[in-house]
Amino acid sequence: MFGSLMFILMLVTSIESAIPSVKAIGVANVVVNSVYWGSNPLSPSNAHPGDANVPLSIVLSNVGDDSARDVKANLSIGPPLTYTYYEGDARYAGSSISKTAGDIGPGMSFTVSYVLSVDSNAKEGVYRYKLLLSYKTARELQEVTNPITVDIPVWKSDLRIQNVITLPPKIYPDNKQVQVKVSIINSGKGTAQDLRLQMEVKKPFQASSSGSDKYFVGNLPAGQLSELDFMVDVDKDAKFGRYPVALSIETGEKPMPIGEVQLFINEKVQFEVVKVTPTDFQAGDSGKVVRVELRNTGSIKADSVRAQLRVGNFFSGTLTDFLGTILEGEVKVAFFTVDVDARAQSGVYNFDLRIDWTQDNNALDDTLRVPMNVRPPGAPVMLLVLGVIILVGVVYVGVRKGKIKIALPLRKKK
Repeated sequence: MFGSLMFILMLVTSIESAIPSVKAIGVANVVVNSVYWGSNPLSPSNAHPGDANVPLSIVLSNVGDDSARDVKANLSIGPPLTYTYYEGDARYAGSSISKTAGDIGPGMSFTVSYVLSVDSNAKEGVYRYKLLLSYKTARELQEVTNPITVDIPVWKSDLRIQNVITLPPKIYPDNKQVQVKVSIINSGKGTAQDLRLQMEVKKPFQASSSGSDKYFVGNLPAGQLSELDFMVDVDKDAKFGRYPVALSIETGEKPMPIGEVQLFINEKVQFEVVKVTPTDFQAGDSGKVVRVELRNTGSIKADSVRAQLRVGNFFSGTLTDFLGTILEGEVKVAFFTVDVDARAQSGVYNFDLRIDWTQDNNALDDTLRVPMNVRPPGAPVMLLVLGVIILVGVVYVGVRKGKIKIALPLRKKK
């Protein structure tokens, strides 16, 4: 019995070994692996309404176990995407674009690229288009067609002002190089590309230098923040109050506003020169005391007030006076001692009277004008007095010696 079973098993084994082995024929299978705007898969971009000639990349992958020969990908498009091409000088619009990927081996990929434009009035969303793949299997050379639906997104960026700070925190009239730091966020779904922003300053503001009212951001992806730095000057005669300043995206045509930057100008103490005495000098004067009356014409007090008379060549002396606190409407007097060089030219001199003070813990200053008239030097007083004394002495000696006779008026006889 056992021997019979062994014989049957050996017979079956010999029959199986005599049958030739048959392998399954491989199949190519090309699918869409990914779709993205741009040409760099590590840094994809977005297409926005109005964009022109933007590359759309579609990655094809062969997930089968046989090579796909002569792979072609035909993309049918429609609004809001357009495809234009030229033949000679003529411009045409196409409804489909065909690209060749060549042969794709098993497990391999190939990226086809289409250059498309987006209508300016396109709405945000994901648009579906038909991609027809065609290829041949390597072994059977049988034509395979595979229609696939691809999703192509069109997103907009949405820039919003999140925060605004200034350095210094408080802005006053005549401030120079005020730094305005604006934080913006892209709350849209699309990347803002080649972003250039401009703060549209107008009176009482102006750009501190050429280009200080503009800022180049570059690309700002969705959900990300960017901090912009602008530099502005404030007019000397600016009135206190709140001023809205438009923040806009620079475009090739009219700037596109995205919001307003609110800037507040604080009230600044104003001074006026009430009276200056004296205003007339002679070249060669020394130790002349100048009295300058100052009034606080603002509605805020000024603390730690210092007045400094800034004179030019040929003038010197004690030119700084500390006045302490000057209340609103109050008048205080600054005293200066001025020496005038004898070589000073005659004429009217307009000197700067610089006033600096603290206001709400902010160091501020202003400059007023003080005129002074300089006359040519006169004869020294001591020399005049000495000359008169000598003259009187000569006359007296001459009269005593009879060399000088003084004729007196004769009296009439009665």
